[in-house]
Amino acid sequence: MRERGAADPVFLAEVALVVLGLFFVGWLFTDSYRQPTAPLAFSLDASSEGVSETWSGLYVAEEKIGYSVNRTASRDDGGLILQERTRLKLMLLGAPNEVTLANDVHIAPAGHVERLRSQVRTTVQGVPVTLRAEGRSTGGKGMELELFQAGVKLSTMQLDEVPATAATLYRAVVERSPKAGDRFSLPYFNPMSLGSAAAEVTVQGTERATQPDGVEVDAVRVEVNNSGQRLSVLIAPDGTRISEEEEEGGLGMRVLWETQEDALQKGWPADEADAVDLIALSSIPLDQRLPGGGRTISRLVLKVDGPQAVSDLLTRFHGANWDPATAQLTLERSSSEGAADFQLPSQDRAMQPWLRSTAFVQADDPKMVRAAGEALGDRLQAVAATEVLENWVYRTVEKVPVAGVPSASEVLASKRGDCNEHTTLFAALARSVGLPTRLAAGIVYSESIFADGAFYYHAWPEVWLGDRWFAVDPTFGQTPADATHVKLVEGELDKQTELMGVIGRLRLSVVEVQE
Repeated sequence: MRERGAADPVFLAEVALVVLGLFFVGWLFTDSYRQPTAPLAFSLDASSEGVSETWSGLYVAEEKIGYSVNRTASRDDGGLILQERTRLKLMLLGAPNEVTLANDVHIAPAGHVERLRSQVRTTVQGVPVTLRAEGRSTGGKGMELELFQAGVKLSTMQLDEVPATAATLYRAVVERSPKAGDRFSLPYFNPMSLGSAAAEVTVQGTERATQPDGVEVDAVRVEVNNSGQRLSVLIAPDGTRISEEEEEGGLGMRVLWETQEDALQKGWPADEADAVDLIALSSIPLDQRLPGGGRTISRLVLKVDGPQAVSDLLTRFHGANWDPATAQLTLERSSSEGAADFQLPSQDRAMQPWLRSTAFVQADDPKMVRAAGEALGDRLQAVAATEVLENWVYRTVEKVPVAGVPSASEVLASKRGDCNEHTTLFAALARSVGLPTRLAAGIVYSESIFADGAFYYHAWPEVWLGDRWFAVDPTFGQTPADATHVKLVEGELDKQTELMGVIGRLRLSVVEVQE
């Protein structure tokens, strides 16, 4: 083994995805982000006649990490305009990060979403980093969505159904005149994965609730299941969210309808040093410290306790190495020894899905092709190329934790980032020369925060070596990756949403360890 030193749909669903992106800490700024982007300022004036406004606070336990404000106005044709702005102040590895989410939705008189704009923005060293999606109804049930990064269109997506958003989902619930026991599925637009998903809603009944203005209403209590994340939500008769909180697991996030003064002033930590660090909070303790900081582990057997969703993921990605009866997972370091090595580019038609260029893994970017070619030279055998590209990414990309979503082309330009940047850039470089590569995510052992060690959410690539998938880790500088890498999902951010049902619900203990 070659190893170098380690360097270690609904509102809450949207926020959880932002936080999930932060667990894999990513998306760096470059000069391209200096291009003008769509403004996040409201176009609806709160003081204008006919414009209503509500505020909410976002908490982890009792500590505020953000707030949101919603404005609503009727259109002259009988439709509605809904606008939501959310600001998050997050502590990550001791460093503050701010993220803004914006949703603008136009609802036609018939009640369906006519057009929408969703934008995510963070600021890194004073430079705005943005991702934006714009959608328009195609006249029937569908919608066309365009994705923009730094003002440049990346792709166009066709959705079969016009989705709801965080601003409209609960309106859609109350419009159904829900009764206790009702169950239904609502499509919605996810601004972090920039695609459609489904929220499974179960109506639990009605209860009296007091709004921030002191008015009592008959509110509807529902449970929403979004990619395994279960939320308990209380909805006012007009579809306004009164409260929303995670029922189990997760980080204990909740949203409360508040007055403007409370939303802006109440619940913030007295001192920045006292703020909850979300990466530390999401860690999974271990009952003993692993030798070599975990990086030298060749075989590890863990006892894994968690919900059925965890067992399902372990069965899918670890097969016979996961024993549900004993709740034991056996992990072994990948090996390239005896692999069916081949010359690049791969000619295996079955590998085409892992050679494609995507919106964020831009394998066909000429700069990507050139960088990979310069790094490889005449080393075009798959095994050798894997080691060279992993080593190049490890040495080239500065390890800097910031907030956002990864883009290989931007990481190639900025040469900064954490595990998702390293993984995405490696995948793009590898695919550009015909080396099949897929993205994996899950948890990995580290002593970077707690001296006694813990597992943290992490991402890494896997390459196809002719007869097997082979895990490497360009963040840690490992070919192959050590045996503390517990794969839980596979794919880009739209697939990583499955981790939402896992966060805060895993318990680990060591059964056996070998270096």
